[in-house]
Amino acid sequence: MRHTLAGISALLISGSVLAEPAVFTNGEMTIPEGVVISGDNTTYYIDIRLTYNGEGALLIAAADKMPKVLIENIEIMLTKSFPLQVSVAVEGIKSVPCTELLNPAVSYADNTFTVVLAETKLGPTESCIAVTDPFETSVTLDVLDLPAGTYTVNVNGVIAKFTFNMDNTSLN
Repeated sequence: MRHTLAGISALLISGSVLAEPAVFTNGEMTIPEGVVISGDNTTYYIDIRLTYNGEGALLIAAADKMPKVLIENIEIMLTKSFPLQVSVAVEGIKSVPCTELLNPAVSYADNTFTVVLAETKLGPTESCIAVTDPFETSVTLDVLDLPAGTYTVNVNGVIAKFTFNMDNTSLN
């Protein structure tokens, strides 16, 4: 897999408080987790390795594509306090009980929040009972300082909308 970053619409680095940082050393950048967003297509990767080509570009040298989970339902939850806070309650299905959910990747552009949820893969020597595994999780959206308007949330292709009737700015 050889792509330049310039040819990709967005590389979204997934993370949480305990996430490992991306590291650049010896002409190579390693990123533990990330999502590539290109139009309506999203792909979740782990163990991403970018190499510097000497001409100002980073090329994707290697990445392990992870399977996205099936989303059955999403519900937008808004707090009643101001500024408003928004989270997305997600119900879905993992492929088997032995996999884990990966960190959610959240991107915002053009009044749309794109959330990508993926799961780990079983190793070549691992086996697991072949039944699907329902899950529930919640994803917080960064909505501070967004203007009044209608916003779309897309979680692995399942869409919901919410509306702010006034600007969601802090009082400070």
